[in-house]
Amino acid sequence: MHEGEVSTRLGLIGWPAVAEEAIIARDVLLAEHVGSRLHVCHVSTAGSVEVLRQAKTRGVRVTAEVTPHHLLLTDERAETYDPVFKVNPPLRTAADVAALRAALADGVIDVIATDHAPHAVEDKECEWAYARPGMLGLETALSIALDVLGPEWDLIAERMSRTPARIAGLTGHGVDPAPGVPANLTVIDPAARRTIEPTELASRSRNTPYARMTLPGRIVATFLRGEPTVLDGKAIK
Repeated sequence: MHEGEVSTRLGLIGWPAVAEEAIIARDVLLAEHVGSRLHVCHVSTAGSVEVLRQAKTRGVRVTAEVTPHHLLLTDERAETYDPVFKVNPPLRTAADVAALRAALADGVIDVIATDHAPHAVEDKECEWAYARPGMLGLETALSIALDVLGPEWDLIAERMSRTPARIAGLTGHGVDPAPGVPANLTVIDPAARRTIEPTELASRSRNTPYARMTLPGRIVATFLRGEPTVLDGKAIK
């Protein structure tokens, strides 16, 4: 739970934003000192964005990622005490969400990473203090990117495919389609909207924070190295 007004009102122990920001600042300084690369996972606060912005301005070789849920959801979701909204790092404030979106658009944050964390029912449907942190993120990540960035397809490809492959050194991935080049492709209907139903997800887990939310984009088919694996939402065996 994010430490702030909501956590105080709910009586839940909060994790302050400065705890994240201090660690990122420390690691940035160490990376700058020895000239190493640094990749920061799951950035969640406006203060962290400013640390990264200043580091990149100084030429520090730092990259960073943000999760779909930190681009869309805020700590106010926890007002129901539903542990589906318990995640590490915690959901933050609306001001943090706005800062993360702006940083993703202008390149201070390089990547959208799903932080896909499926859990068994008994690990999420329990008291907040005993619930494991984590949310489903894989199947809804593209829809969240569309909702946040709009149909900016080149930017979405940059944040979800090209840049992640470059950071990880995966030379066979993140390459634009070309004749004769093997590719994993996803065909999407951007005009369609879908209501997320946990029971209809491919995951055996049901801990999605987007249950009954309507999100843009519907996946029509996926092709892994040229062979269709999903067609119009149905798995092909």
